Amino acid sequence: MRPTARLRAAALLLAALALLGCEPAEQSGPALAPTGPAVTPTADAATALTQAPTAAVTAVASPTAAPPLAADFGDAPDGAPAGYRGTRVIGRFPTRLDTRSSPNPGAHILRPGADRLGDTVTAEAGADDRADPDGVPNLVNSDDGDDGVVSLTLTLDQAPAQATLAVIVSLTAGAPPGPRYLNVLIDMNLDGRWSIGEDETPEWAVQNLVVSLAPGTSRSVRTLPFALGSTSRLPDGAWMRVALTRERIVGDAWDGGGRWQAGEIEDYQLELPRAGGGASQTPAPLIATICPSSIDVPSGVLMQRTGCRLVNLGGDGAAELRLTRARGSAALVPDRIGRLDLRAGTEQAVPLVLIRGASEGTWRYRTGQQLDAQVADGTIVLGARAVDRTLAIVPAEEQALFHVDRVADYFSIHDLSPVNGFAFADIRRIASGTTDFSGADVDLLRSAWFSVEATAPSNPGGTFVAFLIELADTPPRADSNLGFQVTLALQATDTISDDWRPQVGDFDLYQNTDTWFELIYRPDAAPPWRLQKRTAVDPGMATPTGATAFVDGSRVVFLIPALELQRDPAALRYRVTTFVHQRGDPQGTEGPSMADAAPGMGQRLTVFGNVPVAVG
Repeated sequence: MRPTARLRAAALLLAALALLGCEPAEQSGPALAPTGPAVTPTADAATALTQAPTAAVTAVASPTAAPPLAADFGDAPDGAPAGYRGTRVIGRFPTRLDTRSSPNPGAHILRPGADRLGDTVTAEAGADDRADPDGVPNLVNSDDGDDGVVSLTLTLDQAPAQATLAVIVSLTAGAPPGPRYLNVLIDMNLDGRWSIGEDETPEWAVQNLVVSLAPGTSRSVRTLPFALGSTSRLPDGAWMRVALTRERIVGDAWDGGGRWQAGEIEDYQLELPRAGGGASQTPAPLIATICPSSIDVPSGVLMQRTGCRLVNLGGDGAAELRLTRARGSAALVPDRIGRLDLRAGTEQAVPLVLIRGASEGTWRYRTGQQLDAQVADGTIVLGARAVDRTLAIVPAEEQALFHVDRVADYFSIHDLSPVNGFAFADIRRIASGTTDFSGADVDLLRSAWFSVEATAPSNPGGTFVAFLIELADTPPRADSNLGFQVTLALQATDTISDDWRPQVGDFDLYQNTDTWFELIYRPDAAPPWRLQKRTAVDPGMATPTGATAFVDGSRVVFLIPALELQRDPAALRYRVTTFVHQRGDPQGTEGPSMADAAPGMGQRLTVFGNVPVAVG
């Protein structure tokens, strides 16, 4: 081409570029590789090209099509049913590239491969890519690369339950060094979205957990415990997204969308274990056992109410609570709860009564059952970890508790002479104190211990004075040859003149006291066991009382309403006596009889609630 022709052609090219609003480049260079999905030209751009002069159009090179996207996507439902049993919830998890479930694109990794969850990572043009290299589009739950999660295991000692996720993180040898970040979302309320509610369990369960490992290595990562589900239910069928990235996910909320240069996105559906196995079976019960970790017993208190809760976070089923004393002498009543049938999502309060020991004590119980987590085909069957827990019982410091009688010092009621006696009538230790009980608490003791009352129980509740008497052996419940009696003799009024005076020789079991609570067994009486209250003013007449006596092995407990006593409990003084005789001879006139007393005859009465150690 001649110079004049070349100049004319250049002028025409410049004119065409001017009509298109373009300027010539000063320097040419290689095209940059795309960093995101290819953008389709808009209708306005196409129209501008068709309106340009013919010479200008023929002079512009045709644009090169961007290479197809090859990224790693998740597979949670996006605009499709979530698959939650018994509901029509639509999953609106940002998974598709052009999702409508988030202002961000559906979660994907632009250059997958170097940073992985597990061993495998896939690459596709989108979550619904019909030409997906692994043969099946991701949606729904069909990503062959979901192999990073090892387990999701519950600890059932609180509600919501606490869960721990274990995953495998791997870096290729060519991956750059530096920290990675693990983030986890779970649809806790089963509403088809990942969000944060004001009064709900946070759905962003794991936030930017730092994972450090060297290129070319792999390691198992276990998260800190996080809350799973609600206070009454576990999220059966919930969708979970696990994201491994090189950057932190910023902000106070994350809906699951976004794009990152490196890492992996994996989605799973959570399932409760099934009774009998198999997805068609009903969910198995998962019982959370919730007991206090420590109980402080105030000064002056001998018995105290407490309790545990059993919450069924899984399917309908049965529960049991067993408490085992590990150390110390504090007691819990009852120490074992029989079978309790609990519907799914319900709880049962388990009331307990604590009887203080001489020192700090510990009871052990087990929470949860041992279940292995299972992961297959994008589904995680939750596991559970059986854990031993302890309940510490801490009494007030520097408060004496037991009066101790270490000697088997039986004596005749006639002359105080030593006699051979039965071990079940030998008093070994006595403790006293107050308690505030409801009628239900007293009923609980009645259900666990053998109880004897003066009248039909009225369950009034209120403040009680309590006396705990430990004998050397268990008294018989039904012995046709012997009569038996345990008496709590109190100086219950401020009037000394109404105290009982010795009636037999120079002594009497009730001397210097004015009110008596007597637990009596007579094999020839009907009923054979009875509880009566008498006073020195009219000793031949039994007076009404709301007191209850309990027998539990070698332990005898008197529970007396404080309103029945004229004196403040701190001002009470008392003696405990036992008495055994042959059938039909309570006075011991025809056969031998024996008795024990603590404190012993001639000794001062015991001070209520502040008992000095003594040797009888």
